[in-house]
Amino acid sequence: HDWGDNYIHQCGKCFQENVPEKTICARVSGDEFYLFLYGYDSQEEIRQRLISMTSIMQHRTVLLPNGNKMNLSASIGISWYPQNSVYFDFLKKYADFAMYQVKKSTKGNLAEFDKALYEDEKLNRQMRLEFHQLIEKEQLTYHFQPILSAKNGEIIAYEALMRSQLATLKNPEMILKIAREENKLEDVERICIFKSTETFDQLRKNKLVKEDALLFINSIASVSLNDEDRTRFHHCFSHIQSQIVVEVTEEENMSEEALVRKRETEGFSGMFALDDYGSGYNTEINLLNLNPKYIKIDLTIVRDIDKDFDKQQLVSNIVEYAHQREAYIIAEGIETKEELLKVLELGVDYLQGYYLSYPQSNPQEVFDESIQTIKNYWKKR
Repeated sequence: HDWGDNYIHQCGKCFQENVPEKTICARVSGDEFYLFLYGYDSQEEIRQRLISMTSIMQHRTVLLPNGNKMNLSASIGISWYPQNSVYFDFLKKYADFAMYQVKKSTKGNLAEFDKALYEDEKLNRQMRLEFHQLIEKEQLTYHFQPILSAKNGEIIAYEALMRSQLATLKNPEMILKIAREENKLEDVERICIFKSTETFDQLRKNKLVKEDALLFINSIASVSLNDEDRTRFHHCFSHIQSQIVVEVTEEENMSEEALVRKRETEGFSGMFALDDYGSGYNTEINLLNLNPKYIKIDLTIVRDIDKDFDKQQLVSNIVEYAHQREAYIIAEGIETKEELLKVLELGVDYLQGYYLSYPQSNPQEVFDESIQTIKNYWKKR
């Protein structure tokens, strides 16, 4: 502490002797100082004077207990009046933010306040606060989107799609991103599986979905429920477990241990779906490891597939592969009549997308136009 105090004392002395004219300099607390520069004609003049001051500081030294000399160094953040604010408290706050950006990257440098970066950081802090609120209060709801038979347009399943009602944290991808960073993926997995199943079960009881329809639940490939939660899930939902398909995304790193635990869950139907097929880097490996009953073609491949021969060839190949192994292909993200007709022609088994039906908290009927398109296609065959 004594040597630290000496370091701060030497910095204060250096400021006292070297700050530019028309400057008020004050120690705030600890090792933080404020410099208020006033009466200059341009920002550039102030910049040059600060650079000169920091250069002088860096040539000053303090003597350490072991006899070595250590150069003084200061990380400096700058905010401008009136460009950044006309209020002094905000100017201090913004300069402080800029200074901490320096400390997080290259200490001992000088940086000016970046409004866009500040707003991003502010939004990020708000989203993280909301994320912890989401976990604590389990504030997730679910919408359900029908999956149709390509043969007759009948609903054979629903996919449960996560929704957040929080002010800023609405995007499911952002929820998962923060969950990874906060080491909370297992919490998200638990909330998602229980909430989506509970909501769907209530819809069944209220006759708002087909009673025998499958339920596709998105599951995080790298984690699984713990033993207590698996037992509790079986106790609560054993009556519909045979209808549940565990949907694993292509973009998540797949854990063999988590996969085994999912397979060994008491009452599990044994049905996996590989989501977003064609969007990841380990497509073939994931296909072999998971051995899914359903393969969902990513919407980026389905988009404009009627105009793209390469996409058509890719879907044709995976359809052939799947059918040889008694698996089924779902084309997701269908948004136009032309896309629908092309995937029907390519032999997919099931269909999903906005052209057919939107996700809703209370699933709606399939659009008449899409049903008629499917029927007319098979009439002409």
